[in-house]
Amino acid sequence: MTTTTPATDRAPDPTGTTATSPKAPDPTGTTATSPKAPDPTGTTVTSPPAAAGPAPAPRRGPLRRALPVLFPVAVVTGIGFALYGRAGELAALVLRPDSVPYLLTALAANALAVLLSMTTWRTLLADLGPGVPGRTATRIYFTSYLGKYVPGAVWGVLAQLRMGGAAGVPAPVVLAVFLLNLIVAVLTGLAVGPLAAPWTLGAEAWWLVLPGAVTLAWAVRPGLLHHLAAFAARLARRPAPSTRASDRGMRRALASATASWAVGGLHLWALAVMLGAPPLTALPVCVGGFALATAAASLVVVLPDGWGAREALLLLALTAVLPWQEATAVAVASRVVCTLSEVLVGGAALLLTLPSRTSATDPTSPPTR
Repeated sequence: MTTTTPATDRAPDPTGTTATSPKAPDPTGTTATSPKAPDPTGTTVTSPPAAAGPAPAPRRGPLRRALPVLFPVAVVTGIGFALYGRAGELAALVLRPDSVPYLLTALAANALAVLLSMTTWRTLLADLGPGVPGRTATRIYFTSYLGKYVPGAVWGVLAQLRMGGAAGVPAPVVLAVFLLNLIVAVLTGLAVGPLAAPWTLGAEAWWLVLPGAVTLAWAVRPGLLHHLAAFAARLARRPAPSTRASDRGMRRALASATASWAVGGLHLWALAVMLGAPPLTALPVCVGGFALATAAASLVVVLPDGWGAREALLLLALTAVLPWQEATAVAVASRVVCTLSEVLVGGAALLLTLPSRTSATDPTSPPTR
């Protein structure tokens, strides 16, 4: 223990400062030279270095920043060249009076496909999470669904997290439903896609049967999808979903997603037949091509709703049953029809599910399903 003499015993310093007397000797016979207490382990304790601040986020290169703009521009330019000189003729074909039934059929088919896709999402939500009123679930789905027109997949997730949390759904459940819904949609789209393969790739299309076989295996053993969801979460550097859907719930989700692709492809078939495609041959080409193109383009998250990527893939399928210019017109018309039907269905759903004044002011009012 280090001691000092009282202040009255200190000798004056000639410089005018007060000097302290030497420290008292240590009882062990050694003189303590440091005011710090010795470490019982005999090691010197040093203060830890100051924590470094968060590492700055890596900056994207100029090419990656420009890709969401350059790729759609390139596709639009290609479409412009393809339609050059025939835009008036093709517009006359689309806008003629006998085209109205085809256009209405296309709008109705895609609108029904959107409702079936909502059924898939609600099936997973009901299976994984707490009970949510039907109006609330519909509103959550279509708010996030229309967010796909904004570049990046994060906006739909954020909308589901915010609105799901307000409805009492825990964040891990919301994320699990989002991830499983995406996996189910992509897998079933890739499984329906090979319907177009014999007309687009010929004898070399046998390998496209593999996605269908994999999807069938997951329908038999739905638990395997959770391993795929955990793997996808690791790729995204996110924790794996902590909740698991039942086998029955997963099979129902797979069935409704498959039906959504089949019905949605009918809108492309109606447009192709309108411009002269043979109906029987065009049916599998359009249904499979639409599913494959849309599922693959949904993975290109930097493009709003896969804009440009889907059209490029659709052209590969449609040229099997239509000349290049007509196929291009159908691909463009498909984008217009899909956007219009999705906005109409989504907007109508949001209007119909507006909270009533009674339910907003009276917390005891029963939920409306």
